[in-house]
Amino acid sequence: MYQSSDHRPKNLNLLAFNFPLNAIFSILHRISGVALIISLFGYLAVANLIWLHAEVRLSLINDHWILLCLHSLFWLAVIFHWLTGARHLLAENVFNTVWYSRLASNTSNYLILVLWLVASAFALNRIWTLS
Repeated sequence: MYQSSDHRPKNLNLLAFNFPLNAIFSILHRISGVALIISLFGYLAVANLIWLHAEVRLSLINDHWILLCLHSLFWLAVIFHWLTGARHLLAENVFNTVWYSRLASNTSNYLILVLWLVASAFALNRIWTLS
């Protein structure tokens, strides 16, 4: 059997690491992309339901809680995905080191988090009160 001479851990516990905020946002950006795909499948299922069943109309199911949750998932994911994606694209395409350090700073991350919370609160308010 192979015996390794190094003393590195064999099973890594990812919860034991303290990731920087940029890494957490990168992971959440990918998760929000998956949430967008899931909401796309949800919208396709609703369209299929409306298309195949004549008695089901969008005006009848527009206020249903499942459709409202689907709208909420979509808008929360798309707002976060756009904000973090725009910051990432700006950071990749900026050649000035001062601007890159500003975009990669924790202040930029907290600003994106605050913008996402405000935009999400507005979107959720519009989705759930206008129904």
